[in-house]
Amino acid sequence: EGDKIEMIMFYLSDRKIVNALLEASERGVEIELILDPNKDAFAREKSGIPNRQVAWELVKKSDGKINVRWYDTNGEQQHSKIVVIRKADGSVIILLGSANLTKRNIGNFNLEMNVKIISPEGTKIETDVGYLFDRLWNNENGHFTTEFETYKDTSLRKYWQYRIQEATGFSSF
Repeated sequence: EGDKIEMIMFYLSDRKIVNALLEASERGVEIELILDPNKDAFAREKSGIPNRQVAWELVKKSDGKINVRWYDTNGEQQHSKIVVIRKADGSVIILLGSANLTKRNIGNFNLEMNVKIISPEGTKIETDVGYLFDRLWNNENGHFTTEFETYKDTSLRKYWQYRIQEATGFSSF
C-alpha cells in the first residue's frame, strides 16, 4: 500500500503479471498503464489482441482502480517497454528494455532483455522517466494518449483467443 506503478507497454499479456497487477491493486497500489491499442502493425490493421482484452480484464476485475490510457496511434506503434515502481519509502525501480510483458518475451521463447535500475527519487533518470510518463498520460505539449473507453473491447471471443494464444505460445506477442 502506498506504492505506485506506471507502465508504458507495447504488449502486456503474461498471466503472472496480470494477476500480480490485480493483487497489487487490491493492496492499494496505484496503477497507471499506457498501452498500445494493438490496432496497427507495419501498415496493416490488427485485432487489438492482447492489450484490449487484458486492459478490459484489469479494469473490470479491479473495479476501475487500475487506470488505463491508450497511446493514440495513427498507423505507427507505441513500442516502448517501461515499468516504473515508485515505492512508498522513496525508492524507485525502473525496468526498461526490449521485453514485452508476455509469456513469449519473459518466458525465454524470444531473446529479449530489460535493465533494472534502483534509484532514489530525484535522480536524473527517475525525473526523466517520470516526465515522459506524465507528459504522455496528461497529453502535455501534444496529443499522445486517449481514454480507456476509446479502444475498450469486451468481446469474449477475442478474450478467449488471447488466453489460448498466451497459454500455448502460438501468437506473435
